Amino acid sequence: MTVTAVEEYTKGRYKIFLNDEFAFVLYKGELHKTGIALSAELDESKIEEINESIVCKRAKLRAMNLLKSRDYTEKALRRKLKDGLYTDEIIEKAVSYVKSYGYIDDCRYAQNYIRSNIKQRSRKEIHMKLLGKGISPETIDYAFEEEYGMDADEGEEELIKRLLMKKCRNTDASDPAGRKKILAYMYTKGFSTDKTERLLDEVLLDITS
Repeated sequence: MTVTAVEEYTKGRYKIFLNDEFAFVLYKGELHKTGIALSAELDESKIEEINESIVCKRAKLRAMNLLKSRDYTEKALRRKLKDGLYTDEIIEKAVSYVKSYGYIDDCRYAQNYIRSNIKQRSRKEIHMKLLGKGISPETIDYAFEEEYGMDADEGEEELIKRLLMKKCRNTDASDPAGRKKILAYMYTKGFSTDKTERLLDEVLLDITS
């Protein structure tokens, strides 16, 4: 294959194109080390060597460094590597590498997220947030079960009551318009209307008793 373009990507980093298609990014020193220059000819073994010994190795290190500072879902990690101009093939190898050591685990990520948000968000809202992060519905349900079992529903009821108490301080829930306003707010937060209505009646009973 022919090197048809060597474009400076950022200072000291260059995008390499083979037969007019993007292949990989190399640092300036790596260009000299590999002998890559415009119009140079590379056979398949040379390309594979560059990908394995330089590009893939760097992608694995990049993935490891990202995971040192915070947890990532698999989807988010793939996106970060994609932003670094790694090809799908290289990304697959890097993700498989960190997964093999347990450094990336969507179930663990979901459990940590649930644990951090269960007292502020409804179960439905947490579920939607995790779906948006690329975690499967099955993994989310499993994480809820592992983290709380049946206690998740009990914990949500306590959260609903707490939120209703706060809303009732500023809105008259005994008035039909006020009640409708509170229920609408709770619905937007992902709470079941039936459950909220039942718990609102309990809260109003506590307030007036």
